[in-house]
Amino acid sequence: MNRFPRTGAPCLLLIALLISGCSSFHENFLVRLFAPKSFEVGLWVQAEGANRTLDSADKIKALVKRARAAGVTDIYAQVYRSGRAWFPTKLADDSPSKRAGQDPLALLLDLASRGEESERPIRVHAWINAFALARNKNAPIIRELGKEAVLRDQYGRSLLEYPLSGKPAWAKGFGLGTPGIFLDPGNLGVRKRITDVAAHLVRNYPRLAGIHLDFIRYPYALPISPGSHFSSRLDFGYNEASVARFAQETRKTAPRASAMRVDAAAWDAWRRKQVTAAVRGVHETTTGLRRQVVVSAAVLSWAERAYLSAFQDWRGWLEGGFLDKAVVMNYTRDVHLAAQISRSVLAAKKVKTSNPHAPGVVIGLGAYLFTNNPAGLWREWRAARTAGADGVALFSYDQMVGNDAMWKFPVR
Repeated sequence: MNRFPRTGAPCLLLIALLISGCSSFHENFLVRLFAPKSFEVGLWVQAEGANRTLDSADKIKALVKRARAAGVTDIYAQVYRSGRAWFPTKLADDSPSKRAGQDPLALLLDLASRGEESERPIRVHAWINAFALARNKNAPIIRELGKEAVLRDQYGRSLLEYPLSGKPAWAKGFGLGTPGIFLDPGNLGVRKRITDVAAHLVRNYPRLAGIHLDFIRYPYALPISPGSHFSSRLDFGYNEASVARFAQETRKTAPRASAMRVDAAAWDAWRRKQVTAAVRGVHETTTGLRRQVVVSAAVLSWAERAYLSAFQDWRGWLEGGFLDKAVVMNYTRDVHLAAQISRSVLAAKKVKTSNPHAPGVVIGLGAYLFTNNPAGLWREWRAARTAGADGVALFSYDQMVGNDAMWKFPVR
């Protein structure tokens, strides 16, 4: 495994060799790419949205041209979704990577790195859907790891048995917040696959600015139940191997549907620990390969709900120094509520991250909700900035294509 030295004379020697052998373009590129950042303007680009941007070289070129003209600083490109990859790899079904006639991620990075000498390159982050497979029951990871890689509920039913839309008859009024297939964070093979994908990207794309983790959580049911100690609930993670690991590590019993709930708090903490281990693994592995890599995550806006119901402790990840940036999904048409959420979550901005080039908290805004009313989106943008956000990210590019009004970003 190739590693960049972190300190001392070897690091200085490596830097000297790199500079002496690089063109002025690459010197300027590295200086501009990793320079301290100002307010981020991020853009999520879906792989399988309405525009299918990464399936076409022309669409990728149009994306970069529009983003650069508007002042976008960061692109979150969805390159791993549902067990499919928009880059060449043996770790997933990489047939989508061939649709553009060339490696779409390599093309995006090449175009994003270009610009005038006075311009900073657009940073590109590889967006990975970690534990979600959407509706792909034939994903390679299921064939390779077996059906037990897919989550089971407390009744022992696999999400492979759930309808892909709506709610199952046995769910007693509950339904998945995000219908689809989710992998088990407690499955060590699943976690290794996520880390391997992230490492592959960092190794093979040296101009990649970061790894962006999405669906880095357990699924939750609606109505939301804050933990497994509530008798009326629907939650997940009750695969035999995970339950056995929990019992071995804690000498406690997972509260299945028919079990006593005296160990519910320990079970919830254990599941939270599994998600945290996935994030830590990605961070340690990728920054070990290249120190400047920024590891970010799209996280639920209500931090307490994320912690209790989806076992996503994103504030703890920031505090622990193994999440460089939280991109908080603040999606609502209610501009007053959006402002309140921004003010609330930015308490986490006080945490110092281990990466000096990465902001702590970026507010993700639902551009798709404002296609006919961009003024409302700009109000939420300004509220996030006033609250002290390190930037905003817009979801998503697909709903902004062809709508000129959506690109008139606020100056302040």
